[in-house]
Amino acid sequence: MEFARDIRAVAKMPVMVTGGIRRRPIAEQVVSSGVDMVGIGTALAIDPCLPRDWRNGKDTAPQLPPIIWKNKALASLGNMAVVKFQLRRLSEDKTPNPRVAPWWALMVQQVGNALRARQYRRRMAAE
Repeated sequence: MEFARDIRAVAKMPVMVTGGIRRRPIAEQVVSSGVDMVGIGTALAIDPCLPRDWRNGKDTAPQLPPIIWKNKALASLGNMAVVKFQLRRLSEDKTPNPRVAPWWALMVQQVGNALRARQYRRRMAAE
């Protein structure tokens, strides 16, 4: 937040803080500090009704189960895959499933990426 405030002092464009913000008091603190916007993408991927709940006075704070893999880089990839898994479900008009296994979400993502890459290569070869 301090870094964003420093940038805000010299920026000629809106400044946004994002990354792990999932509680209303923190979001309000960020905005009241002079930052223009708060990114709550991961929280919204888990609970798309979060802004409505906050507006109605509920102080919910959606959270994914922690990934306790020894390989921290792989755990980070797994976490991002879980968030993308939730966003994909929302795009298909399905409810989020925050309990999805990270290894499953990562595997689904990798298989999907491989299929899309194959389709792209075929299209390019056909031209």
